[in-house]
Amino acid sequence: MPSRTPTTKGRKTKTREQEKLPVCPLQNAAANNIRQVMDAEGKLTGDLPDPDIPPEKLLHMYETMVMVRAIDDRGWLLQRSGRVEFWIPHCGLEAVHNGATLAYEDPDWIFMGYRHPGVMLMRGVPLVQLFAQFFGRADEPFKGRRLPTLMGDRRYNIVPMTTQVGSYIPHVCGAAMGALIKGHDTKFLAIFGDGSSSRGEFHSGMNFAGVHKPPVVFICENNGWAISTPQSLQTGSATFAEKGDAYGVRNLVVDGNDALAVYSVVKEARDLGPDEGATLIEAMTYRMGYHTSSDNPDLYREQAEVDAWAAWDPLIRLRKYMERKKLWNKKKEDALWARCKEEISAAIKEAEAMDFPHPSTMFDDTFEEMTWMLEEQKAALLADLEDLS
Repeated sequence: MPSRTPTTKGRKTKTREQEKLPVCPLQNAAANNIRQVMDAEGKLTGDLPDPDIPPEKLLHMYETMVMVRAIDDRGWLLQRSGRVEFWIPHCGLEAVHNGATLAYEDPDWIFMGYRHPGVMLMRGVPLVQLFAQFFGRADEPFKGRRLPTLMGDRRYNIVPMTTQVGSYIPHVCGAAMGALIKGHDTKFLAIFGDGSSSRGEFHSGMNFAGVHKPPVVFICENNGWAISTPQSLQTGSATFAEKGDAYGVRNLVVDGNDALAVYSVVKEARDLGPDEGATLIEAMTYRMGYHTSSDNPDLYREQAEVDAWAAWDPLIRLRKYMERKKLWNKKKEDALWARCKEEISAAIKEAEAMDFPHPSTMFDDTFEEMTWMLEEQKAALLADLEDLS
């Protein structure tokens, strides 16, 4: 019987300069065991069946994806002009979180990442609330205290991203287990990046999920780079999905730029949750822009790689699919973009007119009753502000 012990005999370690940039794996999805509904032209591949999403839901998802792209375009300009302090781009990643959110019901809970504004919009969060958060205004759920795009709102069953990536993976397991103990039928979704798989919280969460079978769908959004670290230096495994095998967690890889495929596999995994427990889904996608407004991807990746992925733009693919179904045309496309830009401009105007939080509010909401140390610090701050006025 062959040994199960891994070996490095004969294995050569390549430097980054010696490595060849991989072609976009979506070009040969079947050979790479990547599940798809449609190809780059929006034609059915014959792999996963067409989910035949009702037209009103399909249109809602596409319109939200376009809005997400438009928000990213404007957010980048706002940051570069100094009106927003920080920006985390999400161009190219729209299919993953919008397709996954559509597969869930409103009573279900979603633990989102920082590149997923579509989760908020799909759940009905007002656009102006997003921009109030981007601008750090007091009149938003987090009272202007968080970095832009670190969104969430418990009123919509959306748990916000934390700056420490992957930290919420055990939390979603605990929340799902709590729902099971209480006899609730609530399902749970967590979306995180491939870099999170290198943190201990990922492995703790997977182990818990394999043992206790909570109804959770984990989506590992593999966008090619953990900031500037390529997949080849992030993991020794062929895929991130197969890490679920070690913990007894069902897993698969999906085309993350195919919104229909994401919807299909996530919906199936959600529905299987009560009987089979958790599923780990690796969504193959690509971050077309910068990691953040403090990044320069030209220093670590080649333009040829970006160009290869551009042909698989999730918006273009879904639009072509809808055109084939006679649900969409150029006139509707132009009108949608015009409406998105108009609504964004109106939201910006309203959000920028809101008040900033008072500096003293940084001491609020940490404890039910403020400690004496915080009281002293708050008093000292107020005294300093008084001296400056």
